[in-house]
Formats: sequence, C-alpha cells, structure tokens
Amino acid sequence: MSATVATATGEFSVDTHEVDAIPDGDPYAWIITDDRVTADDDDLTSRVGVTGPSKAFPSLYEAVKTPGPHRIRFRMYDDDGAYCYDGYLAYDPDLTGYLEPSWQPLEDFGMPDAGCTRIIYADRPDLDCS
Repeated sequence: MSATVATATGEFSVDTHEVDAIPDGDPYAWIITDDRVTADDDDLTSRVGVTGPSKAFPSLYEAVKTPGPHRIRFRMYDDDGAYCYDGYLAYDPDLTGYLEPSWQPLEDFGMPDAGCTRIIYADRPDLDCS
C-alpha cells in the first residue's frame, strides 16, 4: 500500500459563520518565515513572524501558521533579483472573487517593505507574479 502525499495548494475553506461575522474579511493570509533583508543588519528588526493582511479571517491566520497542504510557500525578490523574504500563503478560493491572492503578499508587504517586485511559488508556478 502506498502513502498519499498531499500537494501544497494554498487553498483553505473559511467557515460560513466566520464569513457572516466578518463580511469584509480578506480571503487570504500570509506569514513571513525568513527575512534576508535584515539578516546582516543589527539595527533593523526582523520581519520573521509578520502576518497580514490586517483584515484576514482569523481562521486563515491560524491556517497559514500551521503546516499542511492548505498553505503554499513563496519567495519574494527585489528588482535586482536579490532574495528578500520567504513565507506562506493560505486563501479561500471560493471567496477571492476578482482578487488574485498570489499577488497579495507582494503588494501588502514585499513592495512597501523592501521594494520586492517578484514573488514565486516553487510548488505552484502558475501563481508566480512579477
């Protein structure tokens, strides 16, 4: 008998009660797990552990912090190609509508914090953005 290995998708279903309670909640969440920008500078605060966005559903915050196929690893790079951040994204595909969740960690955090211009998803290259 062979074991089934779950593929990382980034997809997670938010409970309908939570959606009803927070009607303007964001259908995605991300967390930074590696910070190469501040690694060599003692004067800068590490971004490891930073989560966003501020209006994400609480269950998505928990999901993105918990290992499993419901989250997908990303890496962000600046316009010179320097590796800046590593992290995870989780999103509810049924709630995203017009929103492209794969772009959001870059737009919410990477661009304003370090001038990142590209985000790649090694396990889901169809989500890559630049």
